[in-house]
Amino acid sequence: MSYFRAILLMVKDIIIDVVGSFADGKTTLVRALTSESTLRHSEEKKRGITIRLGYAHFLLYKCDKCSSFSRKEKCEICGGKAELFYRVSIIDSPGHKTLMTIMLSGAPLVDGAVLVISANNKCPQPQTEEHLEALKIIGVKNIVVAQTKVDVVGPDRAKESHNEITEFLSKNGFENVAIIPVFAAQNINIPELLQHVGKFEPHVHEEGGGAQMLVVRSFDINKPGEEIKNLRGGVLGGGLKSGSISVGDEIVIYPGVFVKNSWKQLKTTVKNIQSEFGREKAVNRGLMIGLETSLDPSLARRDNLAGSLVVKPDNLPIFKSKISLNYSPLVEKEKNQFKKSIQMNEVVLVNVLASKILGTVTAISGDKVTLNLGNSFLPYYKGDKAIISRKVENVWVLAGAGTIYD
Repeated sequence: MSYFRAILLMVKDIIIDVVGSFADGKTTLVRALTSESTLRHSEEKKRGITIRLGYAHFLLYKCDKCSSFSRKEKCEICGGKAELFYRVSIIDSPGHKTLMTIMLSGAPLVDGAVLVISANNKCPQPQTEEHLEALKIIGVKNIVVAQTKVDVVGPDRAKESHNEITEFLSKNGFENVAIIPVFAAQNINIPELLQHVGKFEPHVHEEGGGAQMLVVRSFDINKPGEEIKNLRGGVLGGGLKSGSISVGDEIVIYPGVFVKNSWKQLKTTVKNIQSEFGREKAVNRGLMIGLETSLDPSLARRDNLAGSLVVKPDNLPIFKSKISLNYSPLVEKEKNQFKKSIQMNEVVLVNVLASKILGTVTAISGDKVTLNLGNSFLPYYKGDKAIISRKVENVWVLAGAGTIYD
């Protein structure tokens, strides 16, 4: 075993979500952290915004001399020698209000978040508020704020913005969150931001837990005109919520494909595992990955399998077109934005794991709500979190969440 490989076996993996309102500078910040752009889709490049979940990565080192965190083996603070500490995968979530449900599809994977808030806008913006609400719902406690665009406002507005952010965080139960003013384009205070990311505690991997991979993108990686003998199977992109997956494992993909009025699960084999850091023989939670499978590549083309759940044959989920949950609404929103509580026969949008499905409310009893999903079937496990969005002026707005009990 090589020295570098041995070091990697001792290094933890962590997934960080970069969240915040539209045009507050999330993608610019990610580029400063990683030297990568997450705008890889043609429409994203054309419009200059994140439409799908974007991925990037970097290695985080810890200095032997001053214990600071750095992106290089030579400490960015004191110049001392630093050892590899974390492999960091980043999800760049879309901030536009119409794309909120895409952000939610990656939320269950994250261990921590960088909340980006622009100094030139009053805090909170509606999407800033929704993203923080989503992080609270899924239980993310590792948070740091990057206060962006301090370079385009005067010192008085920068201080006023800082006070607004402090009040906003305190109101939501995050009194001790650090607020770091950054000028990402010039790398100003990015090293300071890293000091807080390095203190994030990753999700504890539970040995023996059943494998659950959330698929947030899927691909056909073959070039047009490729010879049949050289074709490679469909690729599933996402991360593990629990358990582990290794090369050679048999896996089952839910919901699968709809054939003759019923869902047929896809069974396949893991041929290769690729992370942003290279080939992997096995992976646990904490790393964004691509699984190359033996599937017909056309099945994975253009995100056809995005929203799927990947499991092993010994950990099959419940698969039903009806769910019941203990529902807790966001009370202030219910009173001020929706004007009324969730209603019988109301159509809502449900996020469970990586799935996004429309459901109709068929029963309400106290805090218990039952949803009929129509012709759609949802793979889930009892105890999974269901995030509910309700429609306001033709836009889905985060409304609350609950635990599925049936």
